[in-house]
Amino acid sequence: MKLIKQYGFIFRIIGAALLVGLALFLEFGDGERIVIPFVGSLIILYSVIRLVPFIKTQRNDLIKTINIMEITITVVIGIIMIVGAIVVKDVEGVFSDIFGYLFGAVLIGRSAVHFYSLSYGVEKGDNISYLFHILALPAGTIAITMKDFDGAVLIHIILLFSVLTGGYLGYGGYKGYQVYRLEKTMDVNITSKTEKNINDQIVPEIEEPAQDHVN
Repeated sequence: MKLIKQYGFIFRIIGAALLVGLALFLEFGDGERIVIPFVGSLIILYSVIRLVPFIKTQRNDLIKTINIMEITITVVIGIIMIVGAIVVKDVEGVFSDIFGYLFGAVLIGRSAVHFYSLSYGVEKGDNISYLFHILALPAGTIAITMKDFDGAVLIHIILLFSVLTGGYLGYGGYKGYQVYRLEKTMDVNITSKTEKNINDQIVPEIEEPAQDHVN
C-alpha cells in the first residue's frame, strides 16, 4: 500500500495523458459515433449505481416511486443511445437530432425530481448538488431547443472538461513526483549522516606499550 501511494504520481500522469488523448481523438476522429454510446453508458451506470442505495435509504414511498420511475426512464434512454449509435448508420443525421432531445430530457428530469424531493422535505442537498441541478435545467433546455445540438457539441464540452481534469491530474502528478524526490533525497542524506556518525563513533585501537618483565 505504501509503495502504491509512493508511486501514485505515475498513475495520475498516465491518467491525464489518456484523458486528454481520448478527448483529442473524439474531437478530430470519428468521435460522434463513439461519444453517443459513451454518454448512454454513463447515464445507465449512474442510474444503476443510484438505484439500490436510494431504495434502501429512502422511506417515503411517493418519492421512492418517482425516483424509480425516473431511473427506469433514464436507463431506457441510455439503451436507446447505445443501440441507436450502433444500428443507425447515419449517426450525424436524424439520430443526432434525437440525441439532443434524449440528453435534454435526462438533465431536466433529474433536476425536476431532485428539487421535488427537496421541496417535499425528505431529501437533503448540498452546495455542489444544488449547483449541478440548477445548471442542468438550462443545459437540458438548450439541448432540446438548440437546433444544432448533437454529439459534436458534446465532444467540445468533453474536450474542455478533459483538458481541465487532465491539468489537475498532471499537477497532482507533478506534486507527487516532487514529494517522491524529496523523500529519496532525504533517505540518502539520512543514510550518509548515519554512516558518518557510526564512523565517528568507532574507537580507534590503541596499542598498549610493551611491558618490561622482571625475570
